[in-house]
Amino acid sequence: MIESVLEKIKTYYLEMLPFNKVLGIDIDLLDYETGEAVTSFNMTKDLIGNPTAGILHGGVTASVIDLTGGLSAFISCAKFHEGEPLDIIGKKLTSSATIDMRVDYLRPGKGRSFKCKSRIIRAGSRIVVAKIDLYNEKETRIATGTATYLIA
Repeated sequence: MIESVLEKIKTYYLEMLPFNKVLGIDIDLLDYETGEAVTSFNMTKDLIGNPTAGILHGGVTASVIDLTGGLSAFISCAKFHEGEPLDIIGKKLTSSATIDMRVDYLRPGKGRSFKCKSRIIRAGSRIVVAKIDLYNEKETRIATGTATYLIA
């Protein structure tokens, strides 16, 4: 059952959300026990925000932080509703929302590839808070964020 829930989350993120396709997101880890999520993507010319410096666009940074935190929130939701039918969890995926997010840009987004890691700070029945960090391929932290999600 756990594997089918995680697969449903992956399918939703990778197949149903067109913007995630534009970003080229891959899901590297969804840990059911800890709520940790890890995503990755490669730098492309379409993701550059400063063409002179060749750095990642800040909106891409914020988007990846948000979507990776959302993955952790969905894992938390799945754990909270463990044992319920898969279609109920699926409905929660499509009705969830980010209700607050803060991003701190620590360094210019230089890199060939990026990895984003999320963990749960607090999880309730409807509100989940995640801490998220974005790194380049040299493990240099580019940005950090905290996001709050409503799971309806």
